[in-house]
Amino acid sequence: MFKKLIGWLKRPHGWALIPFYMFTAACIAGAIVFSIIGQDKSYGFVAYIFYALAAITLGYSVYTIVIYVPSAKRKVKEKLKSYKFTANVLEDYDFKTTVFALLSFVFTVAFAVMNLVSAIRYRLIWYGAISAYYFCLILFRGGVLFANSKCAKKFGGDAEKYEKCKWQIYLASGALLIVLEFAMVGAVTQMMLSERPAQSGEIMAISNAAYTFYKIIMAVYNLIKARKLKNPVTQSLRNLNFADACMSVVSLTVLLISTFNDDDTAMAVHYMKYSVGFFVCAWIIAIAAFMIIRANKKITSLKEEHTNEQGRQI
Repeated sequence: MFKKLIGWLKRPHGWALIPFYMFTAACIAGAIVFSIIGQDKSYGFVAYIFYALAAITLGYSVYTIVIYVPSAKRKVKEKLKSYKFTANVLEDYDFKTTVFALLSFVFTVAFAVMNLVSAIRYRLIWYGAISAYYFCLILFRGGVLFANSKCAKKFGGDAEKYEKCKWQIYLASGALLIVLEFAMVGAVTQMMLSERPAQSGEIMAISNAAYTFYKIIMAVYNLIKARKLKNPVTQSLRNLNFADACMSVVSLTVLLISTFNDDDTAMAVHYMKYSVGFFVCAWIIAIAAFMIIRANKKITSLKEEHTNEQGRQI
């Protein structure tokens, strides 16, 4: 009996997990309730008992979930691979990038419209500048996707011409990133010179910070991964996502300052705000310049290879 219990604890399964999860929820609820009503009361120690039980049961609950994650992930992948679309998303990184770029396009449209409505409703330049930036982002992302689609249809049967066309898209993306930079400078300037209306408290600000850090980490990760795959269109989209994430960092900086700032540190935090804005703008300009220089070199190299190939044929 004891060995069976130990075996079950190592690999928990079955309906017995349901009452265990209910007990875990009860312990968490008890810890919250007694920490509120038990203050300055003789039975306040009960809250610590519930805290201990909640910590133990919650930790074990996480364990019961984690041990089945690999097998569940494998089963989900097998199921998704049975469908052509989801199989392409899982196995083809370039296709995955295009799909998520389309989703980002839709969300960016919604966000730009929301800021435009806020600019009109509250008569604030801050929202108008952000809206202008995101509309430029929409044109950029949509232009890359449209150009790649036309390029694939026109030169899909000619690998050499298709490769050259993709590098031309990459070159145009670098130029468009410069244009996007002007919109970013306008939005950042508004952030620096004016205060964003505080619409949320500390919890919302911290949540926003967590999402922004996740966004910038994933943008950097995908930027590196796209570089290894050597597809210029994919790299263009990932560079754009990185620029978007950098803008989110600036916006987050302003939000955190407006939420947590006090008069004693006003000057220091304003210098920090200016520094972050300048660094982000300078970094995006550097990326755009790198894209233009690299694309020109690659296009020139492809032309020379084509000329040499024709010379050998003659």
